[in-house]
Amino acid sequence: MAETNEQEGAIGAPATEISQGQTTSVADGAQTMQFQPEQEVPAERPPSIWDNWLLYAVAALWLWYLFGNKKRKAAKAAEKQERERRAGLVKGDNIITIGRMHGQVVAFTDSTVTIKPDPKADYTLTFERQAVLRVLPRPGEENEAAVEGGR
Repeated sequence: MAETNEQEGAIGAPATEISQGQTTSVADGAQTMQFQPEQEVPAERPPSIWDNWLLYAVAALWLWYLFGNKKRKAAKAAEKQERERRAGLVKGDNIITIGRMHGQVVAFTDSTVTIKPDPKADYTLTFERQAVLRVLPRPGEENEAAVEGGR
């Protein structure tokens, strides 16, 4: 082992360990070196929750897309179905207007709908077709909706 230490030493001198404050010199005495300890490394700070903010942001967006998108799709499907029902309006359908007026369709054109609010009434009201909020299910459609909802 002594041989390996001698091989590792500087310019033929055996390698020695230098402690703080000790002076050493090279073999010919031309240079003197003073040992200085390494700079102290500051202690690392503990990890913070904000260190991985990008990861948290991506996870939040993914969850919002995953769960929020289903609600939007269901709302769009319901809205599309309601538009189709408004477009397929026929005489005798029961409707609700945006003003929450209930009535039965007596007549309609491409832009207007005439309803009778009460079957006993001798008057009618005319609304824009856009004022129809909902078309109530026809008597045969109520059972179909209940069967589809139960599946």
